[in-house]
Amino acid sequence: MCLADFLPVLASLVADSPQRHCDMELSRNLTAVTLLVLGTSLGIYVLWQTWTSSKKKRTRKMIPRIQDLEQLKQMKWECVGKVTKVFVYPVKSCKGLSVDSASAEFRGLVYKAARDRSFIITTEKGTMITGRMVPSTVLIQATFEDSTLTLTFPGMEALHVDTKEVEKNYMCLKTNIWGEDTYGLDCGRDVSLWLQKVLHRKCKLLYHADLPASRVSNHPLGSRCPLLRDDDHSLYADFGGYMLMTAESIADLQTRVSSKIAAEDFRPNILIEGTKKPYDEDEWQYVKIGNTIFRNTVPCSRCIFTTISAETGKKNPDMEPLCTLKTYRCEKGMDSPSFGINLGLDLAGEVSVGDEVHITRSKSSFEYVKG
Repeated sequence: MCLADFLPVLASLVADSPQRHCDMELSRNLTAVTLLVLGTSLGIYVLWQTWTSSKKKRTRKMIPRIQDLEQLKQMKWECVGKVTKVFVYPVKSCKGLSVDSASAEFRGLVYKAARDRSFIITTEKGTMITGRMVPSTVLIQATFEDSTLTLTFPGMEALHVDTKEVEKNYMCLKTNIWGEDTYGLDCGRDVSLWLQKVLHRKCKLLYHADLPASRVSNHPLGSRCPLLRDDDHSLYADFGGYMLMTAESIADLQTRVSSKIAAEDFRPNILIEGTKKPYDEDEWQYVKIGNTIFRNTVPCSRCIFTTISAETGKKNPDMEPLCTLKTYRCEKGMDSPSFGINLGLDLAGEVSVGDEVHITRSKSSFEYVKG
């Protein structure tokens, strides 16, 4: 039996107490105590669920993080280019913010108060809604200032969400990201109605706030990735908290497809330019941007989302560039192509446009087979 099964019982006790005791003061006290117990129990339940779920998955040997500056000096660093774009996506699957600089923290990039993928749109039953299901999702622009989330969409009035009120109301709901349960705070009925008009379906917006972020995402190639740690957590991102791409790899793909593609179509957090060859990132081991240190944890697997234009919100009728990627970027035995790399964070810091990018190099353990 889960906590939700007890809610009707607790509600019944609260409703019947005035009749049973004929004492309004006692009833109010009992109601307050019951609500306090309910809120505390819910918090404990969420913590227990996330802890037990993640603990079952923690079987991977974890390499220690780089935390010693002396260790950095002993590593062989190579300059491969500069950061040309930094993107933060406050709401999963919605339009990203192109920013000059952002803070790299262990849950993802943070720009001012906007934390990467700290909001998620779900159905009323808790199933996540992404651009894969509803392409027009990518046209919703989200900005975050102080404690207010603002959503805009072409032809719609802007919607403002006070996250302090969301946290105060503390309506905690469950959702699921690729088989892993996680939680969020319901942003309320007004937000749901606004999203329903935009996406033409009933839905909710959940806010991660400061809920536990211990979701462990399994990756089919994870067993072959020595730098991948079980505590490389993200909030609502599909896999890791960071994804890096190079302009040279995107340019190479553009020569293979007739339709126009853009970096934004692949939703990177960090875009690099200046590498000597396309797909050079396959061989990167550690990545140093300013004083921030990342690990190349696992290749970024690609899906139908790559066929959605970030500019128009329309799906490519020829399923490009996904079809082309499958012809030369699939690991042996895999159906999904890889394009870009997921990163784990070792040393937090700032990532800014114009920063030089230094890497250590290691031969890639992956063999991409031409279709």
